[in-house]
Amino acid sequence: MLAPPVAVPTEHLTPHDLVAYFRCPHEMELERARRHRDVHGSLGAVRTPSDVVPLRHSPLLPPPLGAVRVNQGRLAFAPSDRLVYEDDGEDDLPVLFAPEQVALDARFRTATENLVDLSLGFAGRPDLVIALAGQQLVPLEYKATHLFVGYHEAHGRLFDTVQAIAQCRLVEASFGRRPPYGIVLYGDAAGDGLHEGWVEVPYGDAEAGWLRYALAQVRGDPLRAPVPAERNCGGCEPNSEGLCRFAASRYEGPHHRAWAAGLRR
Repeated sequence: MLAPPVAVPTEHLTPHDLVAYFRCPHEMELERARRHRDVHGSLGAVRTPSDVVPLRHSPLLPPPLGAVRVNQGRLAFAPSDRLVYEDDGEDDLPVLFAPEQVALDARFRTATENLVDLSLGFAGRPDLVIALAGQQLVPLEYKATHLFVGYHEAHGRLFDTVQAIAQCRLVEASFGRRPPYGIVLYGDAAGDGLHEGWVEVPYGDAEAGWLRYALAQVRGDPLRAPVPAERNCGGCEPNSEGLCRFAASRYEGPHHRAWAAGLRR
């Protein structure tokens, strides 16, 4: 008698996994290996074969961008809006609400503090979730950088759009209400707010369909090939530690200086 088939567990993914994969699938693998090291003390396994052929572009199609709204200036909310969730793991989030507008919802507090989508095997944490006056829930992701000119162009930050869509899905899965959009807020900390702005990323059927496609593509990719390019490698944290053998450039940050000094000793 044949044994019943064994179910293969769905690979757990997060919004940060999708963002890294959108830039460079190998970066996602290295980031996951680093997280394993933080927990277990040693680097985790990396799926990318040593003889893989690098890619010239991300294998993941960009999400729908036609209705993305780019806004310059400072973001403000109405007096009737409420802050209902804040990621306790982030210590540099901006103060956007007066104390009387903060009403943290106990339903957001779980053992892991993550919002979880069991149907898609997906979990993560928005920086903030805002309840608008009409009871719509909107996730917000904060970036301490300036609003990029040419946001829709290749040199912009389209990976932030990926993160916003993913977080909208997590809010929808957790509370049964689809956010109309997600917000990416650019605080321009280095420029003292000179180029602040925010982007509204709509979340409808097209975005939800794209997310399902993206998750399936990531899980079905057996290679997780690198995409070596200055725009990817220059800000890649695993590359800054000398972990990437495919990098187009070595990041010249504090991690790299420590890494290089270790080689000279």
